[in-house]
Amino acid sequence: MKLFLLRHAQSEANKRKLADARIDSILSKKGKSQSKKLIKILSKNKYDIIIISPLKRTLQTIKPFLGSIKKPKIEVSKMIPERNLGDFTGTRLGTFQKYCRKNKLNAISTRPKNGESVLDVCERAKKFLKYLNKKYKDKSVLICGHRAFLFCLE
Repeated sequence: MKLFLLRHAQSEANKRKLADARIDSILSKKGKSQSKKLIKILSKNKYDIIIISPLKRTLQTIKPFLGSIKKPKIEVSKMIPERNLGDFTGTRLGTFQKYCRKNKLNAISTRPKNGESVLDVCERAKKFLKYLNKKYKDKSVLICGHRAFLFCLE
């Protein structure tokens, strides 16, 4: 299997320096421009399947590229959304990390209230890799997702 990993373009929440996590934020003006520039970059490869998360910003990122190819095969996967930051969702970027430092907690293993730890995300990534190996073993796969999940997948 050949994997290509793509993080979504800038969202409105990213622009405002907010941790959007599972908020269904749309792309900013800059993000829309970034997504159009991806056509040339992504066109250098052929993909048997393009897998995106169910959050709008991933579809909006990949949509201009999809319009440039014939019969794109897309799969929306509930296994690959961004990390759930629970009660820290929508806070300023870095708020959870500051909370962990202040309370002498490990930011990787600490699970925010109503959320998931980075280790939880890594477990999701492992399950997703098993799924990919089973279904797309000899295929070329483009995954358009989110920073924390893609980091764990990598």
